Amino acid sequence: MDVTRLNFAEALREFREAVAECDFAAMDMEMTGLYESKEQQPHRLDSADERYAKLKRSVETYGVMQVGISLFTWREDGDGGFYEARPFNFNVFPATTVGRTPVETHMGFKNTALEFLARNSFDFNKWVYSGIPFLRAEDANRIRAERAALLGGRQAMVVADDGATRAFVRGIERALRAFAASGERTLRCETANAYQRKIVHDMAARHDTLATRGIDGDVEVFRVTRKEMAKLAAKRLRLLDASIDEARGFCAVVDLLSAARKPVVGHNMPLDVLHAYAKFHRALPSTRVAFEQAVAGFLPVLIDTKYIIESTPAIKARYKTSSLEDIAPMLELEAARDPGRPLVRFHPRFAHTAAHKVMHEAGYDAYITGATFIRLLKLDGGIDLAARATSASEHGGELVLYRYINRLYMLFGDDMAWRVGGGGGGSGGSGRSSSGDSRSARAASPAKDKEEAPTSAMENDADSSVLHG
Repeated sequence: MDVTRLNFAEALREFREAVAECDFAAMDMEMTGLYESKEQQPHRLDSADERYAKLKRSVETYGVMQVGISLFTWREDGDGGFYEARPFNFNVFPATTVGRTPVETHMGFKNTALEFLARNSFDFNKWVYSGIPFLRAEDANRIRAERAALLGGRQAMVVADDGATRAFVRGIERALRAFAASGERTLRCETANAYQRKIVHDMAARHDTLATRGIDGDVEVFRVTRKEMAKLAAKRLRLLDASIDEARGFCAVVDLLSAARKPVVGHNMPLDVLHAYAKFHRALPSTRVAFEQAVAGFLPVLIDTKYIIESTPAIKARYKTSSLEDIAPMLELEAARDPGRPLVRFHPRFAHTAAHKVMHEAGYDAYITGATFIRLLKLDGGIDLAARATSASEHGGELVLYRYINRLYMLFGDDMAWRVGGGGGGSGGSGRSSSGDSRSARAASPAKDKEEAPTSAMENDADSSVLHG
């Protein structure tokens, strides 16, 4: 399902219902770039803290253009069952206004990333004009406090320090005082531009019984009782809250995913996780250890398919690659030839994705990631989340999920896991890191393999749903 601001309300209702019953979610993102220079890319000699600093810099520099979330739910049928997939392709664009308050966001763009997306038919006009807005809760709360203070006349006015503006302010002050002392019902203040109109609105708001409204490019001041002013202020606060909810937009999806506490699967996912946290949750912690602890309350169960492949010799030897774009078609072909493997089917309302398979569209890539995860589990014996999560023992050739939870692919010397989550275990191995396979960009590389990142132990209270193998 391709989602823009035009059909977001409908998609959000569908997502709310689907995430509550799904067994796991898969996530993918398209970004405006990765690293500013080769020197800013993670290097095999970087420490874990240096690696986090570089990832953090990347996330704070570049933007997210699409977020793909595919929800997978196990369905029983006469043939043993199958996973039903509901892939959502969310086009997201930072909120630009809250009510009349402009919201400015700065982001970098890598020319190669944009060129790559353009070659893959990315619609930049749709992204800008129809992208779902998003605004983190902490930013929304700050804007609400500022606007509420302004509506209540409690905010200090800041005006330009030039002669013309000072003269305009003095003139409005005299006019408002005279109007307040008169018996007139309205006062029309002529203004030359939006800045002067804002000054009039702000100055009138300092009077308990004066309200304003725009009229034909000017501002009309009118008299109200204190009771009417209270009702007007309450109405304006309701409108402000509604505009904040609209600006929050896509963050509601991430809030639902976080609250559901379901496993979230990705491929080479450190940057995806950091972007999800920084763009839609809250600002990234300044230190790696603080992030490793914080992510446990955000997305408590993370599973990286690249780490599964790279850390399981039998899988790596069989397919000779951990690139999603390479391994996914091989697994899909094997699954089609083997009727014993669990089928992955699209929900009827998501048949469009099945008919229009577009690699490097975040929604479809999220689906491919989840389907690859399912096929990897069946390939090596199957995983039961509830039964295996508390045991480190392995049985025969089974892939025990405990080994892969909250371990994101990133090389640290001889270790390739960044342990994130609850326990604050930090990086494994020597604490040094390697870049693994260097993608030029998640958005700008057809390899579908990002740079890596750090992890911690698997202590969480996530949903204990079972992944069927």
